[in-house]
Amino acid sequence: MKWQAAGPADGTGPAVSPLIDAARHVLRELAIDPLALEADSGSARILALMDETALRRRSRGPYSPDNLPPEAMETVDWVVLRMYSNQERPRFTVEGGGPWPSLLVRFDHSRVVVRYIVPEAAPPVYVYDAGDLRTAGGIPLALEALATSLRRAAGARLGGEPPLTVSLSYPDDPAYEANVARFPEHLRDAVPPVLPTLDIDRSGCSAGQRAAHDKALRAGTFGKGFERLGRRGFTMTVGGVRLRDRNG
Repeated sequence: MKWQAAGPADGTGPAVSPLIDAARHVLRELAIDPLALEADSGSARILALMDETALRRRSRGPYSPDNLPPEAMETVDWVVLRMYSNQERPRFTVEGGGPWPSLLVRFDHSRVVVRYIVPEAAPPVYVYDAGDLRTAGGIPLALEALATSLRRAAGARLGGEPPLTVSLSYPDDPAYEANVARFPEHLRDAVPPVLPTLDIDRSGCSAGQRAAHDKALRAGTFGKGFERLGRRGFTMTVGGVRLRDRNG
C-alpha cells in the first residue's frame, strides 16, 4: 500500500521536512553549534551549550523558584534577544533538579525543542572551537539539502514524503590525516578530527520511496558525491557534513 501523507489541516502529520526546516531556522537564529540533533515527524530536538556570556556566573544547586540558576536566566535573556523579531515566542522551563542546571526552550508551533546545558553536563562529543578551520556552520546547509530532497521525492507521485528520522553525531573523520596534510603545520591543530554526520533511518520506506528519495538527492548535487552503501543505503557530503543511510 502506498504511504500517504496524513494529518490535520494545520500541517501536523508525518512529513519531516517542515521539522528539519524549523530546526535549521532555530540553529541559525540562535547561533547554535549543536551537540546533538534529532528529528522525526513529531518534533526536532536540539542539544546545545549555553552561551559564554551565560556561563560567566556559575552556580550549583539546590535550586528553587526563589533561587534560579543565573546561567539559565542569562540564557533566557540571550534567546529572547536573538528571537526578538521572530513571530513565534518560545516557552522556557528551568531544569534544576539535577547536579547541574539546564534550560528547556520550546517552540510549540514549530515543534522544535532546545535543551541548553552547561559544559559539565555535555555528552562526550566534539565541541567546535571558534578557531577551527571547519565549523558546525555546514549543518544547516546539509539539513536544507535533506529537507529539499524530501519535498522533491514527495512530488514524485508518492502522495507524501518518505518517512524517515535523522540524528546528528560526530564520528572520527576517516580522511583526517589526509586533510591535515594539506594545511601548513601551524594550522593543523585547528583542523577538527571529526566529520559531522547526519544519519538517516529510512527503514520505514518502501523500495519506491527509497528510489524517489535517492533520485532527489542526486538531483540536489547534480549527481556528484552520491555513493551507494550496500543495496539501499547511501553516503554523500554537503557543506562538509556527511549525509548517510547505513541501513543498506
